[in-house]
Amino acid sequence: MRVYFGLLLLLCVFHACGRWIGSEAAAEERHLTYRHFHVIDVDGQAAAIEPIACETPPLWARDVSQSSHDWSGGPKPDRPYFEGPIPFVIPPPEGSGEPFHDHNHQPDIAWLPNGDLFAVWYSTKQESGTELTVLASRLRAGDTRWDPASEFFKSPNRNMHGNSMFHDGQGRLHHMNGMAPEGATGWGRLALLHRYSLDNAVTWSIARPVSSGANYQVRHQVIAGMRMLTDGTLIQACDATPAGQGPTAIHISRDGGQTWSDPGGDIRGIHAGIVELEDGRLMALGRGRPIDGHMPMSISDDMGRTWRYSASPFPPIGGGQRLVLMRLREGPLLLVSFTSDDRRQPEARGMMFADKAGKSFVGYGMFAALSLDEGETWPVRRLLTPGDGTYDGGAWTGQFTASPDRAEHAGYLAAAQTPDHVIHLISSRLHYRFNLAWLKEPNIGHREQ
Repeated sequence: MRVYFGLLLLLCVFHACGRWIGSEAAAEERHLTYRHFHVIDVDGQAAAIEPIACETPPLWARDVSQSSHDWSGGPKPDRPYFEGPIPFVIPPPEGSGEPFHDHNHQPDIAWLPNGDLFAVWYSTKQESGTELTVLASRLRAGDTRWDPASEFFKSPNRNMHGNSMFHDGQGRLHHMNGMAPEGATGWGRLALLHRYSLDNAVTWSIARPVSSGANYQVRHQVIAGMRMLTDGTLIQACDATPAGQGPTAIHISRDGGQTWSDPGGDIRGIHAGIVELEDGRLMALGRGRPIDGHMPMSISDDMGRTWRYSASPFPPIGGGQRLVLMRLREGPLLLVSFTSDDRRQPEARGMMFADKAGKSFVGYGMFAALSLDEGETWPVRRLLTPGDGTYDGGAWTGQFTASPDRAEHAGYLAAAQTPDHVIHLISSRLHYRFNLAWLKEPNIGHREQ
């Protein structure tokens, strides 16, 4: 079998297209604009990846500025700012040949040094299907509309389940994906892939299976929200189960994404968000598996080898929902979540908020909460609503009407904060923009009954 494996690798190296990467040194040298690739499996592992260079660059790789952006021209951080929502999932033009299905879901977003925003998500007919592919769109600096979608990352006849996109602030944009075996339906067993871009998401290193990632197994369903710790360590969360209930795993890289390891511990709840606390501990909030009727909180003081569980002060979330947990550039922790875990009955459970007159009211749907003391308390809570208008939230949400006490009630959330301190939050289809000063403002006010 070793001889067979070696012959396969040599075949890849000397393939006429010359696309396979066999060493880390070579990977550092080869960057391509590519979105399609073939995979050679050996003994149930992803052994080699062969990118197919783009003859015609997709929209996300065309006419991209490589100039450094001046972030000083954005909204002033000390003045409340809110805009949105606008759609970032925009169908490609008819006849373009780009794939686009009815179900668009599970996004992530990153800022780029040239001032652009870059979003990825998957598009499919069925979540378990092999037609499931990864699409991307770019909001170019100064523009007010996202580009139409175009395909971003796909191996034929494979389910590409889950993506993470993260800019490390030093010029490197990381992309991680969970990929199923050829022809397999579902996302129970996935290989964990990593690649990166150094030129604002135009060209990419050739994707590599990382750590145990070459094995098709559980604990590899990638979740949005890669984080970088104060010492430069990268942490990537992955669902540890294909089920709707269960734990979240983490994968850790201490060398900028070259090698990754799974410390083995389990966060309570799937689709978890993770932050590093000031004392070096990790804190996570997850979906499902509530404790005393509340969203579960997990704390680790040994970098994810073990976790301690307790009830958070927040309501649990459920199917069709995913939270955001992040540290803002200004220091506070930010949680964005939902008041009810029943997306079909968004008013089944609400939360108390205070309006500008100091009166309390019950609000429903997406909210933000701030902690100024490392997650001990969350005194600032704001309903994330534009106040009026009817919107299409896409997968899991559908149409909803916003009001002072009603916000979007479902969706898979992801967020990034740009160097100008604007928080860019996306749900399954919509893009919201706001800052810390706005979050600290009182709520709009409750609807008259």
